[in-house]
Amino acid sequence: MPKQVRTTKQDAVLSPLNSGSSDQSVELVSLVQRLTRLSKPQKVVISCNPSLEGVVGAVGLTYLSHANPAHVRLVRENFCQPSLGEHVLCGPDPSDDSVVALAKRVLTGLEKKVGTREITRRIVLACASDAHTMPEIVHRYIRLAFSYGVGALEDIADPTVAEFNALARQVETEREHTRQFVRFSRMSDGSFMSVFQPNANVVPLTCNYFVKRMSTERFFIVDPAHHIVSFYAPEMKTFGTIQLDDASLEELLSRTDLATDEKYVQAMWRRFYEGVGLEGRGPAERGYDLRAHWMPKRVWQGLPELTASTNAEAARSQGVPARYQGRENRKDVHHIEQKQTFCKELTSGL
Repeated sequence: MPKQVRTTKQDAVLSPLNSGSSDQSVELVSLVQRLTRLSKPQKVVISCNPSLEGVVGAVGLTYLSHANPAHVRLVRENFCQPSLGEHVLCGPDPSDDSVVALAKRVLTGLEKKVGTREITRRIVLACASDAHTMPEIVHRYIRLAFSYGVGALEDIADPTVAEFNALARQVETEREHTRQFVRFSRMSDGSFMSVFQPNANVVPLTCNYFVKRMSTERFFIVDPAHHIVSFYAPEMKTFGTIQLDDASLEELLSRTDLATDEKYVQAMWRRFYEGVGLEGRGPAERGYDLRAHWMPKRVWQGLPELTASTNAEAARSQGVPARYQGRENRKDVHHIEQKQTFCKELTSGL
C-alpha cells in the first residue's frame, strides 16, 4: 500500500496528458499511448536524445504512461543495443515544445520533493556527460529522488546515487577545464574564435563565464566533438548555441583568416609560458607527469603557449600592435609628444 501511495503522488506531479489539450503535441500523446501498451507485457528500451530535454523528457514519458520502472530502460540514440526480448521505442523529440514543458515539470516536481534546486543543477551536469550509460543512470536516479526526497542527494551507500554523482562530478571537472584551457584567436573580422573538444557537452554550460569576461566582444566557441557552436555578440541578451551539420562544421574549422596582430599575441603567450616554466619538465624529465596531470595532454593542441610557431622576439621586433599597448603606454606617448612640442615652442621664442 505505501508503494501505491508514492506512485500516486509522483503521478500527481505529472498529470496524464490530455490528447485534446492544445499545448500537447500529437507525437507525445502517441508515445505515451504506445509505451503504456508495450510496457505491460514486455520490456522496452527508449532510445533518447542525449540532452537534458531528451533524457528528462523520456523519464517524464515513463511516468505519464504508468510504466513499470523494471520494464523500461533508457539508452542514447547513438548507442542503442537492445537485449533479447526488449522492444525499441524512439524517444521524444527534444525540440518539441511539449517535451520541453514536460522536462520542466519533472525538474520542478523534483525540486519540490527534495526541497532544493541543487538536484536540478546536478541533473543538468549529469545529462551533459558522454557516458553511454548516462540516460539510464539519470532515469534511475530521478525515480529514486521522487521516492526518498532529500536523502537521495548524498546517500553515497546507494549505488544509483554514487553512479549519478560520479557523472555530475566528471562534468563539473570538464567545465573547469573549459574555463581554464579555452584559447581565443582574433579573426580578421574582429571576432574571437576558439576550437575546443571537451570530454562532455559542457561548452553551453560554461559560455556565461566568457560572456561576463568578454561582454564587449563578439566571440564563438566551436566544439567539433559534439558538433555545436556557442556564440555571443554585445547586442545579444545571452549567448546562443546551435547544432552544426558536417559542412558547416568543416567551414568553421577551416578558417585561417587571423587578424594581423594575432601572431604577436600567440608568440607572447608562448614566451610567457616559457618564462614561468620550471626546468626539468620535459617528456623525459622529472615533473613532466605533474604538468600533464594539471594540464591534460588532450587539450595541448589548442594552446598557443605550447603550439605557437611564431618566434616571440621576431614578433616583438615588429612593434607592439596598438590594440595591445595598454592605456598607460599610450598616455605616456601622448605626454612625451606634448613635452616635445612645448620644448620646441619654448626654444623657438628665445
